[in-house]
Amino acid sequence: MKRSPFLLLAVLLLFSAGQAAAQFVTDDQAVLGLNEIKGPEDVVSWSARAVPSSIGSFETSVIKLTARMNGDWKMYALDASLPSMEEVLARPYGVIVSFSDLPSGIRALDQIGQEPPEVGFDVTFDMELLYFHEEAIFYAGVESVDSLSHELVFNVNARYQVCSDELGTCLRPDTAVLPISLSIDPTCLDCGASEEDIQRTSRTEGQQAGFTGVTDYETYRSNGFWAFLLLAIGAGLASLLTPCVFPMIPLTVSYFTKHGHNRAQAVRMALIYGASIVVTFTGIGVIMAVLVGAAGAQNIASNPWVNLMIAAVLIGFALSLLGMFELRLPSSWLNWIGSRGSSENGWIGVLFMGLTLTLVSFSCTAPFVGGLLAAASGGTWAFPLFGMIAYSTTFALPFVLLAIFPNALNALPSSGSWMNAVKVVLGFVELAAAVKFLSNADLVWGLGLISRTLGIAFVLVVFFLTGMYLLGKLRFPHEEKVESVGVGRLFAAVAFFVLALYMIPGLFGAPLNALDAYLPPRQSTDIIFFGEGEAGQVSDPEEGWFVDDIEGAYAQATALGQPVFVDFSGWTCTNCRDMEANVFPKPEVVRFFEEEMVPLRLYTDDLEKGDAFHEYQMNLTGTPALPTYALVDPVSGVLLGRESALMDTEEFIAFLEVSLAAFSTTDS
Repeated sequence: MKRSPFLLLAVLLLFSAGQAAAQFVTDDQAVLGLNEIKGPEDVVSWSARAVPSSIGSFETSVIKLTARMNGDWKMYALDASLPSMEEVLARPYGVIVSFSDLPSGIRALDQIGQEPPEVGFDVTFDMELLYFHEEAIFYAGVESVDSLSHELVFNVNARYQVCSDELGTCLRPDTAVLPISLSIDPTCLDCGASEEDIQRTSRTEGQQAGFTGVTDYETYRSNGFWAFLLLAIGAGLASLLTPCVFPMIPLTVSYFTKHGHNRAQAVRMALIYGASIVVTFTGIGVIMAVLVGAAGAQNIASNPWVNLMIAAVLIGFALSLLGMFELRLPSSWLNWIGSRGSSENGWIGVLFMGLTLTLVSFSCTAPFVGGLLAAASGGTWAFPLFGMIAYSTTFALPFVLLAIFPNALNALPSSGSWMNAVKVVLGFVELAAAVKFLSNADLVWGLGLISRTLGIAFVLVVFFLTGMYLLGKLRFPHEEKVESVGVGRLFAAVAFFVLALYMIPGLFGAPLNALDAYLPPRQSTDIIFFGEGEAGQVSDPEEGWFVDDIEGAYAQATALGQPVFVDFSGWTCTNCRDMEANVFPKPEVVRFFEEEMVPLRLYTDDLEKGDAFHEYQMNLTGTPALPTYALVDPVSGVLLGRESALMDTEEFIAFLEVSLAAFSTTDS
């Protein structure tokens, strides 16, 4: 029995991947533990001594510093300098050892050492880091520089930061000032530290400044990366159903089975053919990864001109899929590549055949590749690279599998008008997707041309027309009349009609849950006919919020004796829209904003103030991620809690409660 391609398409269109949200500790024991902590000194005890404590002239003494941490608190390994957020994203303060006001007669050695730290993924900072549990030992050296007798007392300083995975919090960086006593006796010969002890001062295994094992925070923060890979795989499957590609599958596999001397050789030819397809598409991903890595994904995704360009590309591809024009590469390119494939023998010819397929199918695959790279622009360098690997592997896999199992060719549906219908449906989908990027540019520029209602209306109409097309009620000039509607086509039509009907209440102000993240945000001019309050009430989603006004928020919080809740948001941030539409308006959350804290929203991609707000976010939270939520003591400026993730209502409330508990501790 042959399966309908439209049944597969319906499943693909309805499939959605969820975001993983961070978990917070809300049990009484965890909150009680946090309430008992007044500062880093409550969880860390320091000691330091000189080894040996008496040395001769021009000899060396090693200063051994020992830190002991309570419970699951961890301390981060040596750092040569204060963290530079331009070099590494959101890493913590590693230990910095220094001497202050050394007396005459001694000098400090240049290097600082440590015992080997642990290496592992840190859930607080979302990266692989070096840290110590229970005990951390560091070594510094001082050297006598004259032949006089001295009884010296001086201080060694250790700046450090500790965090707890169990409590999900970090304490502010602190500096321990430790007194050292050292005697210098010129008459004492060979009294200095042993060579082995001196070497400890240069043992810097895993020193943070030279450690490169930092992993991108987005990858660990959520399942967004894996959802994007599923999108890439879906795009690869959809590309296979297009009229440029699908008929090529049996022709190409038949070529392998006929020209291979045996089955093993046919399989090898198919593998090389598939590898050439993967290499070609992945090359595009590498170029995109280099661009994203150099410019920064957040800057690319928030740039209004980039969003306009992406929207134009999607609209152009959509019109091509709808049949208005055909994307073509220069015929000279195709002829040259094709001639190389036919003239070369063996594996080189097969490689050129794979390259020829990618070029010949350009008119069908370009819209998918372009849309995929557009989606990748909001992620990091890993998104376009691994996205294109997933896409091209999915695209090439049927050629390889059918070469291994040629009898399966009989199960493939025959070519026909359904392939053109797949193209048209996907053209409608890309047309709807362009709204998101047009809205991004409109929001950043503050033009107000694309309201939430207009965005919903456009997408609703597109989905309705898609359903009508699938039922054969809408035809394009180049298409034949649909005589009958199969089960798969009917299922796909129902899916689009359901989406269109689901969006109708959104025209009148009703929330659309997950879809709100991809639509323009609500404005104060929107009219509400559904939800809280009276019908026709004008909604202002930022009522009671300080927007882009740090001084005003801190002044009011200080006057009220409340902490400041800082929402680091972005006009183009999809996850920000999700939280603002589906979590913040909940009555149990609004109560916190109205009674327990002063809410402040900062748009870090704003054209005028965005750079300053971004710098403030980095200095305060140590992460550029959006959204990022922080609770801050307005008097001391101490960070009470931070989270950068999608959360459901219960998890968000738990985050607020834990952070408020920290505020009550510092306030007392």
